[in-house]
Amino acid sequence: MRRTRDTAPVERATVEQAKGVLAERFGCDVETAYDRLLELAAGAGVEPETAAALLLGAVPDAAPRARHPSAPAHGHGEVPLPRGGPGAADDADPAAQLALVERLGGLGWARWDLVTGEARWSAGLFALFGRDPAAGPVPLDRLAEHVVPADLPHAEHFTRTLLGRLEPAEAELRVRAGGAVRLLRAVAEPVLGADGAPAALRAVFQDAARGPGGEPLAATRLQLARRHRRIAEERRTAVELQRALLPLPRGPRELPGLRAAVRYLPACGGTRAGGDWYEATALPDGEVFLAIGDVAGHGPPAAAAMARVRNALSGLACTGAPPDRLLAALNRMLLSRTTLDGPAHGRDRPPAASAVAARYEPGPGVLTWARAGHPPPLLVRDGAAALLESPEGVLLGAHEAPDLAPVITRLHRGDLLLLYTDGLVERRDRDLADGFRTLLAAAAARPGAGPDAVIDHVLRSLGAANPDDDTCVLAVQVV
Repeated sequence: MRRTRDTAPVERATVEQAKGVLAERFGCDVETAYDRLLELAAGAGVEPETAAALLLGAVPDAAPRARHPSAPAHGHGEVPLPRGGPGAADDADPAAQLALVERLGGLGWARWDLVTGEARWSAGLFALFGRDPAAGPVPLDRLAEHVVPADLPHAEHFTRTLLGRLEPAEAELRVRAGGAVRLLRAVAEPVLGADGAPAALRAVFQDAARGPGGEPLAATRLQLARRHRRIAEERRTAVELQRALLPLPRGPRELPGLRAAVRYLPACGGTRAGGDWYEATALPDGEVFLAIGDVAGHGPPAAAAMARVRNALSGLACTGAPPDRLLAALNRMLLSRTTLDGPAHGRDRPPAASAVAARYEPGPGVLTWARAGHPPPLLVRDGAAALLESPEGVLLGAHEAPDLAPVITRLHRGDLLLLYTDGLVERRDRDLADGFRTLLAAAAARPGAGPDAVIDHVLRSLGAANPDDDTCVLAVQVV
């Protein structure tokens, strides 16, 4: 929550006063008192400043006594409470108020010290777990024993996020509470020590069945939450794999006679990442090999197949063969199944793929290229943009003898060539022809601009990341 400059000093002063009250009440130092304040706040599900204001509001003379620690204490060092009718003292006591919040909200908090092994639970958490406080808190390394077996993978992911990634985490888990099973929502964060290692864990638990709908609603919410977590985890795995297999350069890349830039946008929905790839590299003979393509499918299997296709084509390019022969050889490899797909891919047919492959000779400025089932390259020259014409060719891996006729295009200084995958122009909510028209207009709108600027403008013009398909764009400019 954003706080204004006017309220921040007041909130800091309130926290300091509350720390003084707690330090006096519990006979501890100020830092320990602050830990108590954080625990009280976590148990109530409020900010520390709110908990401090609640505490000071419940103890009218707390503020002056916090400012003057030498003021005499009442009784045995306890903070005096407001007078009132029956039950007024309990209602005003901050610990009682927080206990009331726990009870009404079905809440409980815990803190596990990872250095000393000490565990602290609130009364509300003992109630949620159906555990006798005399038995003490459950140690962190034994908490999984209380989780039903079907939910253990989610509990392990919860722990890995906290202690492995050192990030806050949340989960909904079914735990054994006494003789029953209870669905609990857990939100936790790691506390890092001075060395950056996790020193403690703080967590708040809530009975997920509280509220309208009860258990049926909680069960449905649990299923949805797990589905979203699974999708997010699969997508993260696919994106991380794709990035490891297809590293992107930072900034423009200099090649013989060319300046290149590339962008990759994973699909923004589901686990759809992994199939698109590019290549831009100088060959031993002084020419430049350019390629871009897309392997059918999404997720880790497509990412793995993408890496094999890209590496195979890059290796073949070093033989000096023209682009049409390179694509024909790649087609034969895909059809052989065992080289690029095999039984690990989990289906009888090899993965279909599309590609554009090109060789550029810097001296004469000759670009020789061919495509197989892929959108055509786009050429920007003198402020005008046009799609280069050639036989489209069929997808690789779909036919034993595809038509892969080579095309020769002469490039001039300042020309910009754009290679891209279909995720750039194909959208569910847009006609393909409209996508190409927008692409041509955007590419021509930056005459004389470098490849980085052109790509960025094209991506802005065509909208946010495609929800259904990843997008790769390679731009090269003759220098």
